[in-house]
Parts: sequence; C-alpha cells; structure tokens
Amino acid sequence: MMKVYGILLALITTSLIADLAYFEHDVNVAQLEQCKAFFTKEKDVKTIHLINHQTLELKDEYLGNDQEYKTLLYTLKGCFFKEKYLIFSDFMPDSEAYHALDLRDGKEIPLDGMTNLSPNKHYFVTEADESPRISVYVLSEERIVKLFTHKYPAHCVVQHTLWLDDQSLSFEVECDGLFDSDTNTTKEETKETFKLIQKELKWEIISQ
Repeated sequence: MMKVYGILLALITTSLIADLAYFEHDVNVAQLEQCKAFFTKEKDVKTIHLINHQTLELKDEYLGNDQEYKTLLYTLKGCFFKEKYLIFSDFMPDSEAYHALDLRDGKEIPLDGMTNLSPNKHYFVTEADESPRISVYVLSEERIVKLFTHKYPAHCVVQHTLWLDDQSLSFEVECDGLFDSDTNTTKEETKETFKLIQKELKWEIISQ
C-alpha cells in the first residue's frame, strides 16, 4: 500500500512540478524587488535574512531520497517593504498554504491566499484555489490584522477579485455542479459576481 501511495504521490507531484508557471502565476515581482536585501535563493533553499540578524531557511523537500520528486515546494510571492513582511507559499501535492513572515523576528501569520492590495495600500484581500473564501486584512501600525472572512463550499472557487476603490471590491464565485442522490439529478454549475463593501467600518457582501 505504501508503495502504491508513493507512486501516486510522485505522479501528482511530477505533473505539477513540470509546469513551474503554476507557482509563479501570482508572484508580485515588483514587491520582491523592493525586499531583495532580505532573502537569497540557491537551488532548493530560500534563506531569509531577518532584521534581528538571524536567518531562516525555507528548504524544499523530496520524496525519500529521490531528487526528482518534490513533496514540499516553497515560493516567495511578494513583500510589504514598509511593514516588513515577506509573503510566501508552501506547496504539497494536495494543498497550498500562504504565509506572511515578519522580517523583524521570523514569526509567521497564516493567510487565506495571495495578497491583493487596495489602491491606498491600507487593506488587502486574499484569494486562492485551495481556500474557497474571501478575506480582508488591514496593514495597521506595521501589523497584519484580519478584519473579515467569508467561506464558501469546497466545490466553489473565489476568483477575479478587483478593487473598485479603497472601500469596495468585486469578486466572482464559481461552483461546480453537484449530484443530488435524493433527486438523482445534478445541479448546474453556477457563476456569480458579488461586491464586498465597507459600511460604517464593517465589511459586507452584496449581490451585483
């Protein structure tokens, strides 16, 4: 059984690793350029140079001793230079998780996806294929605080987030069709566009 699992894991990993564009599609190159003094990359290791003079290593991992099949892959995604946070993801064959790494002390804050800054760069929203939810964070006093989150069913995906102004954005929710065993029918796929707006310091979702 373990041998079969290893083969399946290798096949999944190989198909994803082969297309490196998958991991680079949401990288914010301009942000990383601003923060290039805080990290170095060499083969499978990203070394983070913290402000407190310590270093951290984000090291890719492989299936056993086989250097062809990665089971954990780190990708630097972006950076908030003023607030001193580095954004990165760790990818395994069945999931991808995003984090904000505090460049002052190395502490990590889990994020619900890749960051998308508001025009005034005070807020950011996250979206990711592995996380069917929309979340809004604030960059307050050089700290990241989650203000709002709304989760959707696992068969849905939140996508195409677009800031309209500093207090509102639009986004799309697309859901796969599901089979209903009680009625022996399959629900159709759906795609809806919503707005997320701030009213009286609270965020709420409205239909468009």
